[in-house]
Amino acid sequence: MTKEKIFLTILLAVVCFFSAITVNNKLVENNDMARYKKAIEFYRENEYSKAYNEFSKISKFSVLKPAALFREARCAQSSGDTQAAMRNYSLLLKRFPNSSLYPISEYNLAVLLYTREDYFAAKRHFNHLINKFEDTEVAIAAKFYLGMINKNPSLFLEYLKCSPNGRHAQDAIDTLVKWNIKFTNDDNLIIANSYFARNDYNNALFYYQKTSLPYSWCGYARTLYKLGKWNDAKNITIKGLQLYSSFAEADNIYDNIDCFLSLSDTKLTTLRYLYSLNPKAKGADYILYLTAKYAPSSETPRIYEQLYKKFPDGQFSGEALYKTFYSKINQGKYNDAIKLGKIHLARFSNTNSAPAVMYWIGKIYDKKNMPDIAKTYYKGVLSKYPDSYYALRANAKLHQGHKMLENRSLEIKPVVFPIKNKSEANLAIKLAQLEDYDFVKELYKNDEFVQSWIEYQQGNYTHSAFIAREAMDKLEIKPDFKDTRWRLVYPLHYYNYAQKYSQTENPIVILSIIKEESHFNPNAKSPVGAIGLMQLMPATANEIARAYGLPNNLYNPEYNIHLGCLYYAKMRKSLNDKDMSAIMAYNGGWAAVTRWKNKLDYDDIDDFVEKIPYPETQDYLKKVMKSYWNYSNIYTK
Repeated sequence: MTKEKIFLTILLAVVCFFSAITVNNKLVENNDMARYKKAIEFYRENEYSKAYNEFSKISKFSVLKPAALFREARCAQSSGDTQAAMRNYSLLLKRFPNSSLYPISEYNLAVLLYTREDYFAAKRHFNHLINKFEDTEVAIAAKFYLGMINKNPSLFLEYLKCSPNGRHAQDAIDTLVKWNIKFTNDDNLIIANSYFARNDYNNALFYYQKTSLPYSWCGYARTLYKLGKWNDAKNITIKGLQLYSSFAEADNIYDNIDCFLSLSDTKLTTLRYLYSLNPKAKGADYILYLTAKYAPSSETPRIYEQLYKKFPDGQFSGEALYKTFYSKINQGKYNDAIKLGKIHLARFSNTNSAPAVMYWIGKIYDKKNMPDIAKTYYKGVLSKYPDSYYALRANAKLHQGHKMLENRSLEIKPVVFPIKNKSEANLAIKLAQLEDYDFVKELYKNDEFVQSWIEYQQGNYTHSAFIAREAMDKLEIKPDFKDTRWRLVYPLHYYNYAQKYSQTENPIVILSIIKEESHFNPNAKSPVGAIGLMQLMPATANEIARAYGLPNNLYNPEYNIHLGCLYYAKMRKSLNDKDMSAIMAYNGGWAAVTRWKNKLDYDDIDDFVEKIPYPETQDYLKKVMKSYWNYSNIYTK
């Protein structure tokens, strides 16, 4: 046999060997998937012994093995076999120290050791959880058990402070009372806050009454509001704002102001009274901010300027400075506006008003015939605030002559698991394929994007989009549009119907309207009676359906979108085929948009949008156009 034939024979043998391994691995994987699915069925039917048996058959090299070990432990626990449960938890800790299941497994093991009165071993694990997984749910709960083991009241109080509505909160309070602990003012406040967090207002009131008012007035007043003791609540709020605001958290003060205001029929008079109590109090900035909202439009620039100057570092100063900046533009004081705008960008770069400021500084430089500087600011909006409404407007400025709302076709891209760690993604995806969603939720309870993905997998599209949007809003630096997490924020539900029925209209605009109107909930119904995906009023839908001889079932996604597209087309045609005008009219009505265009004093479309007298319509337009922009970028071919 020649050398070439020997080489080819060896090569063929090697290929056959590895092919056999691949086939065998695939077969093992399929068997593991089938066993896990069968085990889950037994588990849900409370047949824990059968489930345990199936989980135990999962091969030790399977991606599913950590989950199987955890489920085995749970089955054993549910069957009362704590020894087997501890054995499985211990095995998981030993074999998979980097698994996301590690913290909850160690916690469960420690609790089992505690129930078996093996306090020495339990204490070791609880301390390890506190040291290694600080501030996590299991580490906080570990403090409760250590408090029981060490008979340490301070650990109970620490637990209550960290987790006021935790599952062990009442046990911690009952134990403290049983031990006849002499509570300090701080202790009573912690206990009162725990009862308030658990909506037990009568017990909360009992403990708030034992505290020192300067430190507890916010919680005390809120409890009284909840119990309907409004006069007492208002009196404490007044006293708190006058004397004790420095001792309270700002958000709690804002809640009290809102409660106080909700009981008033004369909002502006009430706000001015509250402000007069102590113009330097913590919370006075919020009162001024609300005053600007309720005051006549002629007074708002002065109030916003006062708010910024008096509270330059306050929570509402960013928006107040933006309003002051914009009023300078309206007065033609461009240099003053630029100065204020640059201060805003330096101090409030992460606020919602920052992209607007950057965009309008660019527009000022355009007015001053300094196009190169203007372009720098437009590019800055696209770079720093890529997903904003003003990024769309900046892009239009940089590419003048291009149609702003282009009718382009989107590329359908799947929603995928939003974690890049391959081993974790493999486990989560496998569990999802097996419909073990509860377990995935438990694994990633602190990851909002994963929670959104789970809701998406279960068909809860509205909730999924809400969770993802809130998670994305929390990110100070937004990821590239190629990042798959964007698809959870902007999913393509019903895009096929938008394409089918938009005719000459832009299907991406229709999709964006659906997202902002109903967040993809076909059963949505507004307080005023608007129904379905595109939130059509029944009378409007009846009129369109009769005109075109169409069915009128507004809860049917296809019919709703068909009628909504026809209604949008009608708005657009009546407003000179302008999409921005049609979007405004879809929310505020054709007559209102026409009236604004005839009566408002504005320079261009940007100025017009900022001067829309209906805040809801202004916000709606910006949201729809923002959605259009982001859909176009996320799903661009």
